[in-house]
Amino acid sequence: MRNFGLRLTWAFGALTLSTLVAAPAMAQDADAGDDASAQERNTIVVTGSFIRGTPEDAAQPVDTFSAAELEVAGISSPLEFIKDLPQVGSFLGDSNQFSNAAQASQGLGSINLRGLGPTRTLVLFNGRRSLVAPGAVGGGFGDTNSIPLFALDRIEILKDGAAATYGSDAIAGVANFITKKGFNGVEVQGDYEFIDGSDGNWTSSILVGQTFGDVNLMAGFGWQHRSELPTTERDYGFQPYSVNPSGWSALATPGLFVIPANVGGIAIGGGLALRPDVGCTGLGGVQDGVLCRFSFIPFDNLIEETNRYQGYLQADVDLTDTFRFRGELSYAKTDMDAIGTSPGYPPLQGPGGARVGGGFTVSPQNPGALVFAQQTGLTGTPAFISVSAWRPFGWLGNPRDERGSGRQTANNEAFRFSGTFEKDFSDSVGAQLSLT
Repeated sequence: MRNFGLRLTWAFGALTLSTLVAAPAMAQDADAGDDASAQERNTIVVTGSFIRGTPEDAAQPVDTFSAAELEVAGISSPLEFIKDLPQVGSFLGDSNQFSNAAQASQGLGSINLRGLGPTRTLVLFNGRRSLVAPGAVGGGFGDTNSIPLFALDRIEILKDGAAATYGSDAIAGVANFITKKGFNGVEVQGDYEFIDGSDGNWTSSILVGQTFGDVNLMAGFGWQHRSELPTTERDYGFQPYSVNPSGWSALATPGLFVIPANVGGIAIGGGLALRPDVGCTGLGGVQDGVLCRFSFIPFDNLIEETNRYQGYLQADVDLTDTFRFRGELSYAKTDMDAIGTSPGYPPLQGPGGARVGGGFTVSPQNPGALVFAQQTGLTGTPAFISVSAWRPFGWLGNPRDERGSGRQTANNEAFRFSGTFEKDFSDSVGAQLSLT
């Protein structure tokens, strides 16, 4: 799949009068101040440790990716960033359709360092735990899709275990998404990806920041849209039964039925016989003995149509020279209103109890019973027709959808608040009190 990205960015910096009229005699002091400011920005608490330093001199391997690097690489979402990491195993974020462990996690994203599972990779936001995926199968992993990429300054990836610092959910490593600090100005971003077989993906965001004395406020809002990409748009998305039978089901329409043996069919004992319906091959199925193999893959998507909204508000307050406060408020909402899935599912509950087919039968007075007998070459109308391997909608598709797909929805909404007081007792010793 070839993606073509177009990004347009505007940034308006805030200028003050004193900057514009600064005298040459102040240049040396300004340079010294810049050096001190740079040193302050580079002296941080490194991911995986509570010891101040820089990622470069950390005891454990920390990879740092700046916002500028992400922009040059054309990264428009945390999902795209995670895809490019060589250290990750399987993760959530695209269709989430083809794994039992992921089918209840549509719209959510995860990171799986070293393949140990998403619950063993800790996701931090500014060094604090991020939003946890609600209702996710297995639970307990940070939802990377909720991260506001437009507000980030950098991403730090700790590729080694950090259970001693953070607990057992950091056995595989840590991903720390860190926002800008002291941002002044307005930044508007927008990009569009041209994707073959899809209407494309696009994002837009606005970030505003301003310093008022000892207080810096930053607020932003972003929107991401991903268009539907059907499995049939890629050669690898749908394979024949002879190549990959795992995506094919024995429960189909046309289906397999149980009838009295006195009117024909394949006898199975006890006065009963099996009789498959006609039309399997003509509709696209594979006749496998008495079974019609049906594939739900053509009705699924590689990428679901998704709208994601994110809001972020941050306040940094210098209470004194050595006492600071930071407040963060995050909002994330994901809407997936047309998830493509199988046209229909086989009944698992019915008059016959909890079993495949549900014990449903067709009366001989049903007009369809005579048609079934005539089409399948039976010697008479069966006294009953019992459902064996069948589903309401199969190769004929769901008549309520233009592609014949069944449709489901997944809607997630989450809020996060974090407040931190930080006190410096010396250049090397400090304390924090935080609530998230």
